[in-house]
Amino acid sequence: MVLIDFYERFPDEQACWNHFLSLRWPNGFICPSCSATKGCFKPSRKLFECYSCKHQASLTSGTLFHKTRIPLSKWFWFIFFMATSKKGVSMLYLQEQLRISTYRTVWSMGHKIRQGMIVRDALYDLHGLVEADEIFIGGKQTLAERRKSGNSKTPFFMAVQENDHGGPEFVTFEEIEGVYETQILPAIEKHIKKGSKIISDGEGSYVKSKEQGYDHDRYIESQDPEMAHEKRVYADSCGLILAFLGNGGRNAATIFSLR
Repeated sequence: MVLIDFYERFPDEQACWNHFLSLRWPNGFICPSCSATKGCFKPSRKLFECYSCKHQASLTSGTLFHKTRIPLSKWFWFIFFMATSKKGVSMLYLQEQLRISTYRTVWSMGHKIRQGMIVRDALYDLHGLVEADEIFIGGKQTLAERRKSGNSKTPFFMAVQENDHGGPEFVTFEEIEGVYETQILPAIEKHIKKGSKIISDGEGSYVKSKEQGYDHDRYIESQDPEMAHEKRVYADSCGLILAFLGNGGRNAATIFSLR
């Protein structure tokens, strides 16, 4: 959606409010307290009141916009700029363009939106043509250090869904305890939809994915240098994302859209 289309669809606060209402309660009000479907709207306070339990709830309660004092229209524009900017968008730029008084407020809005995107994408299963492998994240070690204490790097399962043109579309990664069949196969089943075609090296864990309802295609780096290069790019990208997330990227499955 381009900017003019977005403006025509959400020209004012009421349009944003109506759209969010249709998303939250598409079939009418449902009380968050008792799940009753009968209630009334109090326009003066913009609250819904349940006839059954008298519980009052705002449209935004329990959502990303809970207790916000920022108009929904500014939230919608904030999300639009973050979702459509290919190179990222400066929080200072958004503060200026949306006329938000403090940088702290802008930073908090951006943080909430990013977390919301992560939760949304975590519900998505990779499908179609998916390249899978494991990567190791950690500091550099000398040969002597590895001989003395072993490899201290942390293994991650990584999978990349390709689009119709062969480029990366979604990437998922998750910290795993090891790189053996008992860790790899559960990660595949968790993140990749059955029936998908998995592209990987010849490791037995991936080959055995055929027994779990997947198609599998093997490649060898020395025979396909172009694919080997793409694989390294994917791995480097995931490494940068994990570095950006810090400890937040550990012990959790994370999916990012690369579109």
